[in-house]
Amino acid sequence: MDPEAAFPFKRKKRDEKEANMPQAARHFDITEWADYVRNLTPADKHREMKAHLEAGCFKCEKLQQVMSKFTLVCERESALEVPRYAEQSVKALFTLGRPSRHSALQRLWATLSYDSANQFQPVGVRGAHQISRQVLFHAGDYSVDLRFEHEKGSSSMVLVGQIANQKTPEKLMSNLPVILLAGEREVSRSISNSFGEFQMEYVPETDLRLLVPLESTGQELEVVLGKTNQA
Repeated sequence: MDPEAAFPFKRKKRDEKEANMPQAARHFDITEWADYVRNLTPADKHREMKAHLEAGCFKCEKLQQVMSKFTLVCERESALEVPRYAEQSVKALFTLGRPSRHSALQRLWATLSYDSANQFQPVGVRGAHQISRQVLFHAGDYSVDLRFEHEKGSSSMVLVGQIANQKTPEKLMSNLPVILLAGEREVSRSISNSFGEFQMEYVPETDLRLLVPLESTGQELEVVLGKTNQA
């Protein structure tokens, strides 16, 4: 059923308004109404568009209403904050291909050079609500600094890391895929920022390792986590 047929008087009133509009009057497109509802239109044009609506242009009125609703939705969405690690993981999943399990890159095996678990911790730290552990690995010219954080009572763990080139520290280690594997199965994935930092959340399990492909050098870092994934 045509909804306008149920309200013939409203349709007649609208038609009368449009009939009284100047024939030279132009319609405004959707981009102009998008600026109008966000108050981005210059004052003179804003007055012109307002007068156009008041003259009874049904087509432009519909566009203005649609853009007003769309602007409210965008404002609500912009108020939501996505965790940084989730944003990086999604970007990595959609912009990077899954790593080949038979990579042609030269493998650089990382060796553990520091583990905070071997350091004596004061009683207050040992009893903290959040358990943290830091480890440092070296592989060739590179270092991989990792910190594991685990909230008591939570089944998941947050891994925060940074990749650095020790030989040329000024070299940026950005936009590198960082893949967490359990055996040959991918558990999580992230991508490094301009400082070589990355973050991911995962559920601890055995046989975990990190892979960091360095396509520009034809190398791939591998960090065997072993028991270091447990704080």
